[in-house]
Amino acid sequence: MFDAGGVAVAVPVDGVWSLACLDAGVASVSEVSVALGELTVVLRWLQSVELRLLQRLEVLADEPDSGVDPDVVTARATGRSVAAAVKATKRARAAVTAPALVGAIGRGELGVEHLDAFTAAVASLPAALRPRLVAMESELTSEAVRRGLTAEAFRDRLRDVCRGIEGDDGRARLERQKRETGLRAWTGRDGMWCLAGRFDPATALSLQQRLADQLEARFRQARPADCPDDPLLAQDWLRAHALADLINGLGAGAGAPEVIVVIDQDTFERGRHEGSRVDCGCPGLEVPVDWIRDLAGRARFVPVIVNGDGVVIAQGRPVPSYDQLTESLARPVELDHGRNRRHASRAQRRALRAMYRRCAIPGCDRHVSITEPHHLRFWEHDGGTDLSNLLPLCKHHHDRLHAEQWDVEMAPDRSLIIRRGGEVIMTTGPPTTHWA
Repeated sequence: MFDAGGVAVAVPVDGVWSLACLDAGVASVSEVSVALGELTVVLRWLQSVELRLLQRLEVLADEPDSGVDPDVVTARATGRSVAAAVKATKRARAAVTAPALVGAIGRGELGVEHLDAFTAAVASLPAALRPRLVAMESELTSEAVRRGLTAEAFRDRLRDVCRGIEGDDGRARLERQKRETGLRAWTGRDGMWCLAGRFDPATALSLQQRLADQLEARFRQARPADCPDDPLLAQDWLRAHALADLINGLGAGAGAPEVIVVIDQDTFERGRHEGSRVDCGCPGLEVPVDWIRDLAGRARFVPVIVNGDGVVIAQGRPVPSYDQLTESLARPVELDHGRNRRHASRAQRRALRAMYRRCAIPGCDRHVSITEPHHLRFWEHDGGTDLSNLLPLCKHHHDRLHAEQWDVEMAPDRSLIIRRGGEVIMTTGPPTTHWA
């Protein structure tokens, strides 16, 4: 047992011993999977120990004439930079109000990412409302453990809770965010020019879409020689140069960018509910439904009908008025083109956007707006450009699919079974699971 802050937590001795005895050089897939799970428990336990040690250091620093600087002590003891030590100390200080989360981290059930999500959620509320969320910490922790929520899913759950606490669908928050919008620029020690910006969601909608459009234009061009080979680094490189294009007036297209907001009919008409589908085109970006309704007065509507699995079964043509949706569906657009065209049409891309929130590969958090429609049956193998043969994949997973020769099987409900070398490596449910 270990006790550094009033709560005793059992040391995961079995996991440590198992990891010490493992020969990673000859381990099988199942052995590696088990070991990674045990390693996660051990790492989380160590994180909880660090939190309690840093909290104890704060107590010692508060004693009269202690002369203790927690940040300096932490930096020297761990070999971290002072900036990293400050971040660790702030996390430990915030953890004082989240004892249930710290306990769950110590048991290996949750990670410090969950704690960071809770801390950020508390900070996002007005000071007068923060105690209400803090009072729910134990309940929310139990829910996260019971449901096995990832840090991302826990962050989404906390947004829902904060919206309920504020009681205005985020309108007051949007006004605060508008006041907090800002941009900094500086030159780093390595001589690189750096930008760091914070934009309210309403402003960000058009900015991020403009950047996404230019990024796609960059993707379609031949890769310059100085573009990194790593897919993720390459995307960051291309995004930086896409931003430079826009600043220098070299961006593709003119006028206002096309901003796509996916919202279900019930939410648009009556407000948010438990099964709401609201997506503004960027993970974590949220605006009040009233703001979307106001935007709709200057927008076009594209009606899309999905079944219980979240699969598109019909899509209408864009219309300028919400009242014309039914009429639009009477003249549905064509979502299957066979061999008549190779690249997905705008209507097919909209259908994929309505079905998916992210890259279709399980666990990938790349937003669907920056994916490319992939032909399950390759175009080179006579595959058609039909909606049932298209799957949204990010650049990284699209490259892996080809390089590792994945075999992707999609059921009528768009559930996936992904095999490599005949062995199942991933499975996922229908598109509706993206919105769960």
